[in-house]
Amino acid sequence: MILTPENYYSPEANLEYFSTSQIKTFMDCPARAMAELRGDYVRAETSALLIGSYVDAYFEGTLGRFMKEHPEVFKRDGSLKAEFQHANKMIERAEADRVFMEHMQGEKQVIRTGEIDGYPFKIKIDVLHPERIVDLKTCRSLNAVYKEGEGKLTFAEAYGYTLQMAIYREIEGHSLPAYLACITKETPPDICVIEIPSEVMNAELEVLKQNLPLYDAIKQGVVPEERCGKCEYCRSTKKLSGPISLYELDGGW
Repeated sequence: MILTPENYYSPEANLEYFSTSQIKTFMDCPARAMAELRGDYVRAETSALLIGSYVDAYFEGTLGRFMKEHPEVFKRDGSLKAEFQHANKMIERAEADRVFMEHMQGEKQVIRTGEIDGYPFKIKIDVLHPERIVDLKTCRSLNAVYKEGEGKLTFAEAYGYTLQMAIYREIEGHSLPAYLACITKETPPDICVIEIPSEVMNAELEVLKQNLPLYDAIKQGVVPEERCGKCEYCRSTKKLSGPISLYELDGGW
């Protein structure tokens, strides 16, 4: 299957290829990953996601089309809702910085396909420059994040951005330096350009390679899909078999 901007996110493309978002969903909840692949479950388009898409669309030069496709960014009087007015301030903050804008120079939304250990992957790079790969991120803050079972992590590790850049670098194939160009949703917005060290991406790739056979077996229906029991999909499809004991609750005695 040849990928284009029009079919990149199609069900057919998602079935044929792995992607970073698909891998992260398999890591979090295989049942939700499979429900999304079957079309049984579609994640709600939250305001936070829309803000990120708004900023992405601006930097790729498609904001006009995005606003036509998403009239929900407007109030009844035709003016932008407050959160998207703030998104404009985020954009202005980034555009005022020379280093940030230097890292936004290059070919936008570049689609590539390839294999990792024989498994097909698709990627869409925000900015591809002959000297680097850059992904634009809008985030809550640049602060560390506590993740259950892993402790305190950088936000880039906690949200899977280091894994994403490892996959991008591997599929792009030229071992280019990888950067995150980040704008926070704080008032005022903070900005940062982060280089992901090669050793971090190498480590992420090794863990991914160990887990790919399992994810593929689940995707092919060979291995049953497990439920995490905590995500929005699991909550919405939960069926009770009877009461549970207090001792079974998180933090139980």
